[in-house]
Amino acid sequence: MKPSLDWRNLGVPVYVVIGLLTVFAAFFIYELLSYDPTATAPAADPVSETAYAERVAALLAEADAANGAVLIETYGCIACHRLGAANNVAPSYEGIAARATERRPPMPAAAYIYESIVNPSAYVVEGYPNAMIQNFATQLSDRELGDIIAYLLTPEAH
Repeated sequence: MKPSLDWRNLGVPVYVVIGLLTVFAAFFIYELLSYDPTATAPAADPVSETAYAERVAALLAEADAANGAVLIETYGCIACHRLGAANNVAPSYEGIAARATERRPPMPAAAYIYESIVNPSAYVVEGYPNAMIQNFATQLSDRELGDIIAYLLTPEAH
C-alpha cells in the first residue's frame, strides 16, 4: 500500500515556508511586470571641468591599471559591459577613454568614469537602461576605485 500525503500533519513550519515562498514569488512577479528598461534617471545638473577633480586626482595618484583589469572581472563588471554590451545592457569598455570625454562636456574622462561608478544614475547613456549597481561607492575601496578608473583610461580596456 502506497502511503499518502496527509496535509493536516505537515506542521506550522512547512506552512510558514510555503507562505514566504508565495510572498517572494508575488514580489518577484510584481517587479518583473513593472520593470521599464527604457526608464532613465533625470538629467543631472550641469557639470564643470573641475567636477570631482581633487577626488579623482587623489584616486589616480598611485593607481594600478593592471589591478583594475583584474577588479572589473572580480566585481563582475564584464557581465554587462563586455558580455552584455551586444544586447544593449551597458556600453562596452572598448574605447571608453575616448568616449568618456564626449559624454558630459566639459567633464574630463576620468571624472566621468568616476561619476559613472559612484553615482551611475547621474547620467545614463542614451539607449541603455538605468541598470547599473548603485552601491559601488560603498563596495569599492579608494584603492580599487582608482585602479578601475586607471584601467578604463587605458587603450587596453575592453
